[in-house]
Amino acid sequence: MGRIDLDRHWALMEGNMPELSLIYADFISELSYDSLPQEVIDRAKWQILDLVGVSLAGYKLMEFPRLVVDYVARMGGTPEATIIQIGRKFPAMNAALANGVCAHALDMDDGHRFAGLHPGAAIIPAAIAAAEFSGASTKTLITGVVVGYEIMIRIGMGIIASSLSRGFHTTGTIGPFGAAAATAKIIGLKYDEIVGALGLAGLQGAGLMQVAHDSEGAKVKPLHPGKAAMAGLLSTLLARDGVRGPSAILEGEDGFLRAMADEVKWDLLTRDLGQQFEINNIYVKFHAACRHTHAAIDAALEAFRSSGSHIDAISRISVETYPVALKICGTTHPATPSEGRFSIPFSVALALTKGNASADKYSEENVKDADIQNLAGKVQLATSDKWVKLFPSRRGATVSITTSSGKVISAEVELARGEPENPATWDDVYNKFRANASLLLPEDDVEKLGIAITNLEMVSLSQLIQSNR
Repeated sequence: MGRIDLDRHWALMEGNMPELSLIYADFISELSYDSLPQEVIDRAKWQILDLVGVSLAGYKLMEFPRLVVDYVARMGGTPEATIIQIGRKFPAMNAALANGVCAHALDMDDGHRFAGLHPGAAIIPAAIAAAEFSGASTKTLITGVVVGYEIMIRIGMGIIASSLSRGFHTTGTIGPFGAAAATAKIIGLKYDEIVGALGLAGLQGAGLMQVAHDSEGAKVKPLHPGKAAMAGLLSTLLARDGVRGPSAILEGEDGFLRAMADEVKWDLLTRDLGQQFEINNIYVKFHAACRHTHAAIDAALEAFRSSGSHIDAISRISVETYPVALKICGTTHPATPSEGRFSIPFSVALALTKGNASADKYSEENVKDADIQNLAGKVQLATSDKWVKLFPSRRGATVSITTSSGKVISAEVELARGEPENPATWDDVYNKFRANASLLLPEDDVEKLGIAITNLEMVSLSQLIQSNR
């Protein structure tokens, strides 16, 4: 990797923490579009396509992102980057904030199970804003997205278990690093400026899992990636103008890693950086809910379809899964769509009743539906030794449906659809994009936008933005 010799740094680990910002800055500055494997380029386009679709649907379906967009629009300001939901330009940081909030509103954006975070919602809005106002090429945009994912995911893998147990939402706390890495690459910061931007980014991360424990908190959870996108871009812009954050922001005595976690897996922070790309290990969501509900939803649908029974014949639903899923998604009777996304019982009942748990199904009408809530009340949650032992390599669930006649049908899912081991296809992702984007845009505009992102490296960013109008 040129300036930084990783083997030498790790050989000095005992008593001397590595200068992680220097390692990351070297990777960010050295990586080029031409050096990216084709599968990595394609995967970056997948994530952009998916993220844009859920952002458009999030704005259409949820009140909170609309309030944020409306507020940003009222503020006005220098027209630098587009809020894609309304097709108007605002200061780049504000566009990143608004688009990031919209991206996470449905909890249908991408994730990485070993890092326990949602990279796309923090990185892609900042990256597009930076590329638009700086005039960067779409190839540079793709490269920036890749480096953002790599930095954010590796930090997440290093601290996730300990950080989550302390109540931090790593999408918000680590997101500024990913957004800063991406935008620094896109805007073209020099090596020392990148180090400074990462230092500034680490000062701004914030996110608490308390948002998952009540209905009002669930509504505003999208602030985490939105603010992360904004903070990362701000860090890059300040570093470009000569401002520097602490160079030992990650490993320092009072740095990010010690503040956010009791245990750090140091080797994961840089292992195979530049050789193996973690963006290839991202999962895509096909239910508009917290990922910890997905295995239970998939298993419940499989069991119900196998049973041949009618929904009215269900007397009990048993869900066995891993403890983190119950901690975050154990609510039985949610009061709002946002809270419903963090409820295994409601999500299972919704999917069985409506046939799926897509974006439009988490509605006020369905939350208030007495039949769905009654079915949710029949769901019994428990942990099992099997899923405790397999977590996090497997985020599984076993679901047993008991009918009024005493018939029991069970199904088991180790990994929900969309994980690397249970992969989605390009057609799956494109169909998801089309379904989500069509909630806000006319069909012709959806197709133009989809084609532009599919061929992203061959179009200009202005063509991409214009395809959304």
